[in-house]
Amino acid sequence: MTIRLQHLLHPVRSGRALHARALRRGYKWLSDRQDRKIPRSQRVTCWCGGGLKPLNSFPSYGACHECGCYVNRRPPLPEALDELYSMQYWKFRQRAMGYPQIEDRGEMYRVEGRLDYWLSLVQRFGPRTGSIIEIGCAPGVLLAELKKASYECLGVEPSAATAEWLRRELDLDVREGLFPSIDLPTCDLLLAFDVAEHAPEPLAFWNKVSALLRPGGVAIIQTAVECCDYDHPFKSRPDFFNDVEHLFLYTDKSIVKLTNLASLELVALEDAMGTLGQICVLQKPARGHEDL
Repeated sequence: MTIRLQHLLHPVRSGRALHARALRRGYKWLSDRQDRKIPRSQRVTCWCGGGLKPLNSFPSYGACHECGCYVNRRPPLPEALDELYSMQYWKFRQRAMGYPQIEDRGEMYRVEGRLDYWLSLVQRFGPRTGSIIEIGCAPGVLLAELKKASYECLGVEPSAATAEWLRRELDLDVREGLFPSIDLPTCDLLLAFDVAEHAPEPLAFWNKVSALLRPGGVAIIQTAVECCDYDHPFKSRPDFFNDVEHLFLYTDKSIVKLTNLASLELVALEDAMGTLGQICVLQKPARGHEDL
C-alpha cells in the first residue's frame, strides 16, 4: 500500500480507515468461504417456462426468451436458504459489502433518506389505517415507524435469531419463516423491499401476495426491474447480479405477466429512490370488481 502525505498528517484517521478496510477484507474472505460451501442446483428454464439464452456480461445468469427475466442458473438449494439468511448474513455478508450490522443499519436508512422515502410510498399508495405485513423487515425501523402511526404491524424474517432481536430490541411482532411458505393472516398493505429478487419461485411469491391481500389491498414491492436496455441490464447496479442471493432479476414485461397471473392490478411501476431498483405497486381488485 502506498503511503501518502495525508496518512502522515492524519495518522489516527488513517489508522482507523486502514483498520476498517482490513476488517472488510476479513469479512469478505469469511463470506466467500461460506459461499463456496453453499450447495447449488441447476436451472435451465425461467419461472414462466421460457428457455434461457446466454447473458455474456454475467455468465452465471441467463435471459428468458419469453418474459425477459434474468435467471440465476446455479441457485442455492432451497434447504440452504435458512442458513444463508441467518444472523450470519448481517455479521459477515453485509459487512463484507461495506454495510453496517443490523444494530446500525436502521440509522443508515434514516440518514440516507431511505426510511422517509419508504414512508412516503405508504402515504401515496397505502391505506390510512389497517394492517400491514412487511416481508424481510430487518432492521425494523420502517415497521416501527408504521406502528407509531397506529397501523397493526406484523413482520417476517427467515432467521429466528433476527426475528428474536427485532422483538426484543424494537418490540415488534415478527414471525420467522421463509416467504411464501410461511402461514400469515390477511392484510390491507403488504411491503417487500429488496426481497422479491431472493424468491426461488416468483409466481409463488406473487400468488402469496395476492392471497394475503384483502379486496382493495395494496402491495408495494421494491426490486430489480429492467425497463429499457434488456441487452445491457442494470448498468448502474451490476451488483444486482449476485448469484448467491439474487435468483431472479425482473423486466417490466415479466412484472406485468406475474401481476396478471396473480389476478392483481399493476397500479404503478416507477424508479425507486437513487439506484435502489424499481417500485411495483400492486392492488387486489375490490369485491365484485374481479367479476366484471
